[in-house]
Amino acid sequence: MSRRGAFVLTVLLVAALGGCASEEKPRIPLGAARPATPVTLASPDESGLLPMSEWPAACDLLPEPVVREVLPAATLVELKRVTPASDGGDVVLPGDAECQIRVDFAEAKELQPGRRGGWIHLTVRVAGTPELARKTYDENIVTSVRGERTACPPELVAAAGLDDCTAADSEWTFRKHGVAGQLWGIAPDLNRGVRFEGQKKGSGADVIWHDTVEAEFLRAVAARLP
Repeated sequence: MSRRGAFVLTVLLVAALGGCASEEKPRIPLGAARPATPVTLASPDESGLLPMSEWPAACDLLPEPVVREVLPAATLVELKRVTPASDGGDVVLPGDAECQIRVDFAEAKELQPGRRGGWIHLTVRVAGTPELARKTYDENIVTSVRGERTACPPELVAAAGLDDCTAADSEWTFRKHGVAGQLWGIAPDLNRGVRFEGQKKGSGADVIWHDTVEAEFLRAVAARLP
């Protein structure tokens, strides 16, 4: 092969390899929850709380169709109703006051056999009068959050109609009228080169999972609260 032919072949190989290296995998799309009709709540009793049987169930505030609206590429959405652990107060919470949601993706790694995907946890901590909810929020809910707490983005508070909202690295606390609770999650571990829409190159999935996915779920929850 002549020197000219070898040079041309080298240029073509470099161009081909460069094209493969720069080719990005499709992004995992993110969506938005549709407008919702607020649930109807009963009247509080003399204690200021709603009867336990009348508390809004956490999984009803964040049902599967809503999860799929926000995460349309999910291959599995699994909801589990559980009794939340006590926050140190005197109130024993209802058996469906917490919802554990597992979301799987085709592009997620399997961390352990049978354990893969991301998680969202939603807990209703109090349902009653606005005064009691505010007191419980200030004294028990916000103080239980670990790490540095900051105010939620003003645009999220306004869009969700929240009365109180605090963000931490891995958790949100919220109050709307007489209902207050917590929302937190765990981002999925994605395959190499796979990112969510809007996820910056070099940043982990946990950042956009907290700032975008969890924030949209919180807005969806608030939309269902009267």
